[in-house]
Amino acid sequence: MEEDDLGVPVTAKIKFLGTAGGRFAVINQIRASGGWVLEMDGYMLHVDPGPGALVRAKQYGVDISKLDGVMVSHAHPDHSIDSEMVIEGMTMGAKVKRGFLLSNKTVFDGSDGFRPVVSPYHKKAVKDIFVVKPGDVVDVGGISIEAVPTDHSEPDGLGFVFRGSSTIGFTGDGEYFDSQPGHFKGCDCLLINCLRPRSITWPKHMNSDDARKLIAEANPGMAVLHHFGIRMINRAGHEAKWIEKETGIKTIAARDGLSVDVGKP
Repeated sequence: MEEDDLGVPVTAKIKFLGTAGGRFAVINQIRASGGWVLEMDGYMLHVDPGPGALVRAKQYGVDISKLDGVMVSHAHPDHSIDSEMVIEGMTMGAKVKRGFLLSNKTVFDGSDGFRPVVSPYHKKAVKDIFVVKPGDVVDVGGISIEAVPTDHSEPDGLGFVFRGSSTIGFTGDGEYFDSQPGHFKGCDCLLINCLRPRSITWPKHMNSDDARKLIAEANPGMAVLHHFGIRMINRAGHEAKWIEKETGIKTIAARDGLSVDVGKP
């Protein structure tokens, strides 16, 4: 088994195909916005394939034809707009029925002004469809995927917890809420969508002070901040160091193309 620099066996790998969050960071492509890829226990999953997901996958050496699943946390375009093209890559141009698509009912059916994100054609291309809500658990091979709640402007927005050889948490978009840390206890790595630095708030999104509270209460093995807005991009590294100092938990700020090895001591 592969080991990290400290000799700890690597049980999962995370690759960031983009770290932009918020409309202006995304539409101006100040950072890329292709989502992120999890490899664990022989499976490869693409989460939140936003604008440029195909381009960034090629740029950063991710072969989307080897994907086993596509997951979308919510219907906002910066998390979902390239879903159909990534599905086409996973299914060999929709010619081989394979893999799965997992998301919420807004992504599949539309609601409150949102159109469905994925066409019937692309739904038929995948082998399995999972429409989930908070509390639902889907087993894919040796990986258990739990949908967890968010407090976001998309009414059915989700976070996820992946349990296999490692336990990986992902907040999705949204504000911090009091019961949130309980969903992520026991995570080896927690990915946090952190739009703004600690001095600046924005409704229905998290800033780095919220991230600090979440990390302190959830107590993951490590935390990774990403999904940065314009005001956070140049301060992300500083904010991560501040959080690590405050919590004593290793915290890093993701960058486009970053690979993170996750292991269990």
